[in-house]
Amino acid sequence: HGRVDVHVGTLSKAIGALGGYVCGSRDLIDFLYHRARPFLFSTSHPPSVAATCIAAFEVLEQEPQLMEKLWENTRYFKKELGNLGFNVGGKNTPASETPITPIIVGEGKLAMQFSRELFSEGVMATGIAFPTVPEGKARIRTIITATHTREQLDQALETLGKVGKRLSIL
Repeated sequence: HGRVDVHVGTLSKAIGALGGYVCGSRDLIDFLYHRARPFLFSTSHPPSVAATCIAAFEVLEQEPQLMEKLWENTRYFKKELGNLGFNVGGKNTPASETPITPIIVGEGKLAMQFSRELFSEGVMATGIAFPTVPEGKARIRTIITATHTREQLDQALETLGKVGKRLSIL
């Protein structure tokens, strides 16, 4: 009682590798080995990816301050995006509770143009449109890390604001 039966996670975001994991009872894992389609039709990670995952978990264990820095950077960036006037969720779109923050722009072509223009000015934010997200909810996706400096965040915010105004997103 009081235990989590299944824990599922990704290795492609904070860990910086690819794939994911499932933790559970021996019976659950045996069942998944034989019945889970994504597992049946995939191969194991190459040793370099497995080593990357192990090293990333070791860093997280040895440097717990990185997690606090990540959340500090995330809170700051989301607040400043809101202060600039960007739609980062709310009302009809749930607000992100992760370091991955969407900026909702509406139309797919606009999201892709926003992404391209940001990239040309040194900010990488991937454009995402239908069918990945519902029509009318296209966005760019920003990702904050623990190693971003305040100066880098401010520079990105300045560029986002400038390009957002130029494209009439703001």
